Amino acid sequence: MDMDPDFAQTRSATLMAAALHLLSCSAAHGLSSAKAQALVKHLTALAERADTDPLLARTCEELAEVWQRLEAELEAHKREEAARLSAQLGFAPTPMLH
Repeated sequence: MDMDPDFAQTRSATLMAAALHLLSCSAAHGLSSAKAQALVKHLTALAERADTDPLLARTCEELAEVWQRLEAELEAHKREEAARLSAQLGFAPTPMLH
């Protein structure tokens, strides 16, 4: 994956601080797709940096995969819930554009 040019210029410590902040916000206020996507972006950027310790890079890669799955599950749950609610209210499902 090509690193975002803005992230390439960001210090590793800043990326790590942002990732820890996103983790804390998710724990305190609940997970959202936006937080999960941002966390994946930060973890991936850390994993791809040449100055990241190999153990930290591998951990970031693994955690990015976990958070990608969590985000996908959250989106699937939201779609299922919307379909269930639409069925209860008698609405036909509408396609979602991304």
